[in-house]
Order: sequence, then C-alpha cells, then structure tokens
Amino acid sequence: MPIDQDSDSRSIRLIGEEVPEIQDSLRRADSMRFVEVTDSRLRRLFDSALNVLHYAKSCQRVGRCMRLAIIAEEHWVGGVVLGSTFPNVDVRDRYLGLKAFVKGYQLRGLTNPWSRQNRHYWLALQGIVNHARTFVFPDFQGKGIGKEAHRLLLKRGVRMWERKYPTPKVYALDTLCDHSDSGLFVKNDWVHVGETRGFTADYRHKFTEGKRPRFRINNAALKPGKTRWQVWVRVIRPSLKPRPIASPYPSDPS
Repeated sequence: MPIDQDSDSRSIRLIGEEVPEIQDSLRRADSMRFVEVTDSRLRRLFDSALNVLHYAKSCQRVGRCMRLAIIAEEHWVGGVVLGSTFPNVDVRDRYLGLKAFVKGYQLRGLTNPWSRQNRHYWLALQGIVNHARTFVFPDFQGKGIGKEAHRLLLKRGVRMWERKYPTPKVYALDTLCDHSDSGLFVKNDWVHVGETRGFTADYRHKFTEGKRPRFRINNAALKPGKTRWQVWVRVIRPSLKPRPIASPYPSDPS
C-alpha cells in the first residue's frame, strides 16, 4: 500500500482504527511499549512509512525478522525493525571474539571461514540480533522517542524477540548506520567498534552455498557499495557470549 509524503500522516492516524491488533494495544495505559506488526495491511503501511522516512528505505530481511510498532501515550509514533545479523562484519567479529571461530578453517577441512559447515561461527552469530531500522513519524519527532524506544529495546524488545525465536538466547545487538543515527546508540551505552569496508547486502545472491542449515541465517551475499557504515555493538548478557574451548575446532559441534 504505497503512500506519499503528503498523505502519510493521515494514513497513520487511520490505521489504528482499521487494524484490531493496534486498536486493542492502544487501550492499555503504558506510556511506551512495543507491538509486533503481524497484520498484512499494517505491515505494508509500516514498510511504506520506512520508504518515506528512513534513508535506507524498508527492510526486506533474509532470515529472522521482527517489525515493532512504537506505541506512546495511545499513539502509534514510529517503529523498529530487528533481524538476523550479517556475517563477516570484521570490526564486530573482533570486538565480540567471533574471529576465534574462523581461525584455522583450512585445518578443519573448510573451503572458506564462513561456509555453512562452520557451525560454530553461525551458531555464535545467532545470538546477535541486528537493529536494522528505527523511525519516528514527523508529528512526534524532537521528543526523545527514538532514544527512549532504544532504552526499552534492550529489555522489552529482546524479550519479544526471544518469545518469537526462543533459541539461542540473545547476548548482543549490533547495527550498521550512518553518523546521523549515532545519538540513539551513544545515549544507551552502545559501543562504536568501527566501520565497514564499503560493502552492502546483495539479496539476489547467497553468501555461502550448500545444504540449507537447520537454523535461519541472514545469508545475503555482499557487493561493493557507496557507504562505509558505522558499526555499533551493545552486549546485554556477557555471560552468554560463546567461548572457544579448543583450536582448531571440529567441523561440527557435538
């Protein structure tokens, strides 16, 4: 359901009356909360709003994905998208210790460090949730809603993710963004770990080929892009970070 810049505010106000999921949530008295967007009509409007309001447009994520409507004072004020994270983000992998899972790959009979057979790496990656998008509707901007939503994301958002995807438990979040979004993360104690090397996702091709894994992954290939994205990480449960137990590892965990 495409929308244009002039009509988006009116469309947003009407959607709460049209979609029972949102209408019911608005009757509750919490000052701010998240509601997962599952209704197909609302999902189309959510994605159309991203196309209008967010520099990276809507997010058609490969693998796990969750769209969260931000509800504040009985209004739908914006949204957050969470999804499976990307493999081989060098600065993030170094910061979280995931490089240990790709070292010595040849001794394990692997064709490349990020092949599907390197289950240690891919399972460790599953415990990281990618913050893909945050947007706030124009009528509600300038009120600190984005920063407050990010504060709630670290607990409420993660709990909602884990109800939908029970395993594995989340130990960290990451995001790739431009400089304009940095305030959202500084305010909530994320760590800026560096920047990407200028590649972007190529959803027409796979990052690794082979047999489909038993767990859902973001398996988009990479292609040269125009932007070096800023990489931020927020560890929320340090005790759950995967720890190598031997090197080199066997090709498949027991």
